[in-house]
Amino acid sequence: MGIKICTEGWEEIYKKEGEVQSEILSTAKEAAELFKKKNYKTILDLACGTGRNTIYLLKEGFHVYATDISETGIKITKKKAELLELNNITLAQHNMNDIPFEDNSFDGILCVWSTGHGTLAEAKKNINEMHRVLKPKGTVVVDYISIEDEAYGIGTEIEKNTFVGGMPGEENIPHHYSSREELDMLFSKFSKITITPRDYTYSLPNGETHIIKAFVVIGEK
Repeated sequence: MGIKICTEGWEEIYKKEGEVQSEILSTAKEAAELFKKKNYKTILDLACGTGRNTIYLLKEGFHVYATDISETGIKITKKKAELLELNNITLAQHNMNDIPFEDNSFDGILCVWSTGHGTLAEAKKNINEMHRVLKPKGTVVVDYISIEDEAYGIGTEIEKNTFVGGMPGEENIPHHYSSREELDMLFSKFSKITITPRDYTYSLPNGETHIIKAFVVIGEK
């Protein structure tokens, strides 16, 4: 095929660009409110990037386990927490499909703007891992790029609904696009799930505005 697939491309991006995203997503704010209502204490911010949502959750009073595949992302997150003297944090570097914590470890999991980076098989592994490390009655809040998104089809299709090689700045990172029916199947282990369409708006450095069409899944173990 001639395309080098790299699921760890974020390390290169963070080394070059530093903190590339700073806005707190509406999904993260809604997750924090839900976690508070459920009286949760320990939250896994899975694929935390450079910690934008980690810092928000820390300020909301949770003990946050901030983890990411990128060593640089973890270092940036750690520095931000230290500058704000936020000590209720545990950091770890790992692949989101192989979570190095014991079964039933967390009250809640937040995972946003991350799950679309990979193949369908990797998405299945990630969901199984999130289910494993959640406590009974624990809740995950996670989002997925929709097959209705404007970027669907960009690049080379390496499997159904998965493309690589076309997204500016993420040329070597696979992008998988999901349907509601697929997500229903993927989250079949969970006792309760809700799937809600969500549009995210973001701006490029050149001022162009784009909309990401996604689904937010809330799953209770």
